[in-house]
Amino acid sequence: MTRKIFCAVFAAVMVAGVALAQEQVGVAEENYAPQRVYIEIVGVGQLFSSKMKVSVDYGQASSWWDGYDRGMLVDENGKEIKFNSMIDAMNYMSALGWMFMQAYVVPDGNKDAVGGVVHWLLYKDVNDPSEITEGFMTKGKLNK
Repeated sequence: MTRKIFCAVFAAVMVAGVALAQEQVGVAEENYAPQRVYIEIVGVGQLFSSKMKVSVDYGQASSWWDGYDRGMLVDENGKEIKFNSMIDAMNYMSALGWMFMQAYVVPDGNKDAVGGVVHWLLYKDVNDPSEITEGFMTKGKLNK
């Protein structure tokens, strides 16, 4: 008789422990820690203009056929946004929560030319991957 009572109490404690463990897993999912994500903004000067075209690479799928324009920043009407400088583009992205990390220039190959393609790496902490593109639109995203 004592053995049956012991087994019943032991089984009740085990069931309660399993139920409690499942509840704690649910709590951990609600307290999801932010994830740091990165993007690269690439600025290219335009011929006979002081404006820059800026493309964003946030890890989106692309192919050689898509070309450079697929990541171009566009407004709500699909028109390319032209910036006065990379600082202007950074201020735009900063207003969306992006933080500067690093910058570098890739020369365009012409030894007499001044400048090249400017690359800036930015980061932001997000709770969900869908937040990466919040606030900006690219040609490729618009055409989907």
